[in-house]
Amino acid sequence: MRSLVVKVRVLTGLVAVADFVFGATFVTFMGQRGLEAAMIGGLLALPAVTALLLDTPSGAWGDRFGHKRLVSGGLLVWGVGLVVFSLAASPAVFAVAILLWTAGLALHSGASTALLVNTLNAHGAAEHGDTAIRGTETIRWTAAAAGAILVALGGRAATDGLAIALAGALLVAAAVWVTFAWPDSPRRAATPIGRSILQGVRVVGSRRARMLLLFGMLTSIDLGIVILTWQPMATDIVGVEDGLLGVVLLVLSLAIAAGAGATHGTRRLPATGVLAVALTVLNIGLGAVLLGTAGAIVAYVLAEVMLGVALTTLAVWAQALFPDVIRATATSVLATATGVTLAVTNGIMGPLWGAIGLTEAVAAAAGVVLVLVAAGAAHALRRAARRRVPASAAPR
Repeated sequence: MRSLVVKVRVLTGLVAVADFVFGATFVTFMGQRGLEAAMIGGLLALPAVTALLLDTPSGAWGDRFGHKRLVSGGLLVWGVGLVVFSLAASPAVFAVAILLWTAGLALHSGASTALLVNTLNAHGAAEHGDTAIRGTETIRWTAAAAGAILVALGGRAATDGLAIALAGALLVAAAVWVTFAWPDSPRRAATPIGRSILQGVRVVGSRRARMLLLFGMLTSIDLGIVILTWQPMATDIVGVEDGLLGVVLLVLSLAIAAGAGATHGTRRLPATGVLAVALTVLNIGLGAVLLGTAGAIVAYVLAEVMLGVALTTLAVWAQALFPDVIRATATSVLATATGVTLAVTNGIMGPLWGAIGLTEAVAAAAGVVLVLVAAGAAHALRRAARRRVPASAAPR
C-alpha cells in the first residue's frame, strides 16, 4: 500500500513538472506563432469538446477496465499532443495538438487518485485518505515550481517550443513506466458504461454534492482567468521578458503550493466556508490589476495562494463524498462540468480581452465571479440554517 502511495506521488511530481513547463510558455508560444487574442481564446475553448466526449466516460472506463490503463493511455496521448503543439505553426495544427493534449488529460485526470483512495479503503486505511490527498496536492504544486525553475534556466530556449517538446517526451516516458512497473489495478464487474455514467451524474447532482459542483465550477472560472492571462499580464503589464517567464511561474507555483499546504490547518472547518472565503479573497484581489504593476503582482500571487486552498479543498471534499464503486466515474463527471466551465471561460475571456483590454477584462470577470460566490455562500448558509432546529421549536 505504501509503495503505491509513493508511486502516485512520484508520478504526480513528474506530471506536474511537464504540465507546468508547458503552462509557462504555451500562451506566449501561440502568440509568437502569430495568433491573436481572440483566436487563442477560441482554440482554448476546444477542451470543452474533449470534456464532453472523453472526460465523462473516462471514469467509467477506469472503474470498469482498471485505472492503470487509463493512467498510462492518458499520459501517452497527452505527451504526443504536447510534441505536436511544439511543432505547430497554424491554427489547424494547434487545434489538433490541443485536442490530443486535452484528450490525454481527460483520460488521465483523477485515475491515479481514485486508484490510491480505493486501495487505502480496501486495506482499512480510509482515515489516511485525507492526509494522502493533501500531501499529493502539495507535491503537485511543489514539483510545478521545479518545472518553473527548468523554464527559467532554459531562458529563450524555453519559449521556442523546445521546452514543450521535452515536456511531452517526459509524459510519454511516464506512460511507459506506469505500463511496465505499476501493478494491475482492480476492475469492476461488467456494469454497462452508460449505466455507470448515469450513476455518476446522480451522485454529482445529488443534494449532498451540489455545493461541491457549484464551488468547483466557480473555482474553474477563476482558474481559467488566471491561466489565460498570467503570461500576457507578466510580459505586457509587469514588463517581464519572455525568457524570464519561468521565474514568474516559479513564484506562482510556490504560492499555490503554499495554499495547498495551508489546508492542513483548515481540515476541521466546513469546506463550503473555506471555499467561500478563498474565492472571495481571490476575486477581490484580482481587482488590484487595475492599480498597475504592483497591483498585478499582488493580485496574481494572492490568486495562486487562494487557488491552492480551493483546489485542494475541492479534491479532499470530492474523494470523501464519492463512494468507492463509482469514485472514478463521479470524479470524471465533476471534471467534465469544471472542464467545460474552464473552456467556456477561455472562450469568453479572449474576445473580452481583445475588446476592452487585458486588465479591464480580468477585473470585470473577477467582479462577476465575486457576485456568484456571494450568491453561492448565501445559498449554503440558508441550507445550513434549514438543517438546524431551533431549541424553541423542539418537541416537548
